[in-house]
Amino acid sequence: MEQTSFALPIRLLPRKGHQLGLLAFFGFFFGFSIFWIGGASGILDLDNGTVHIPPPGGWAQGTFGLFGLPFALVGICGIGGALLRMLPNSPYSHLEINADGLLVRSLFKQTRYAWRDLPAFETLEHKRRTKNGTRISWYAVAMEGAPLEAGMERGASHQREVLRIDADGYGANNGEQDAGDLAAWLNHLRELARDKRLAPDQSVEVPEGFRGNAITAIASVSGSDRARTQTVVRR
Repeated sequence: MEQTSFALPIRLLPRKGHQLGLLAFFGFFFGFSIFWIGGASGILDLDNGTVHIPPPGGWAQGTFGLFGLPFALVGICGIGGALLRMLPNSPYSHLEINADGLLVRSLFKQTRYAWRDLPAFETLEHKRRTKNGTRISWYAVAMEGAPLEAGMERGASHQREVLRIDADGYGANNGEQDAGDLAAWLNHLRELARDKRLAPDQSVEVPEGFRGNAITAIASVSGSDRARTQTVVRR
């Protein structure tokens, strides 16, 4: 029987299927970059399928292939990032929800948001044009009013994005539904916390689309406000 409720703090882990897709994309990107470097530098003879070391004309004439190194580096970084996010319990990338607020952990930093400082969440549809058509991504975002910027008319509305969460990166349903469910869930927890009705170890129900990527985490905060997190694995 699927577990529906988890004790705080709750950690949402990156969806494995999404990371496998990134691995395939960056793996192809990296492989093509290496193939191009070999062909452009003359090391790889594309006509005969042979390898020449050093390339014809020497290394000096083969430096043209070095222009492909930045692309190979992008592929390596993409593969490494996806693998780190797929580690057990994803210690380097997750969204942690606790009685005090949210902890957003990425590969290079972590940021805390207190419930008292977070505005209400809403859904955001982001459209991006690609060579294969329009790609739509859905997010749960917390927006707050901000002062008018230079050149804006008096009375115009201006909002600042405080936090954006990629709902499809954690949920198992379609992006629009995941964004709506996540925004509604976070707003509910925010109201409970502001009314002082959210205990540190309280058991709360997790939306259906996020249950498969949710675990209970036990976090302790040091004097420097740095979190050291141990994870309790579900059985």
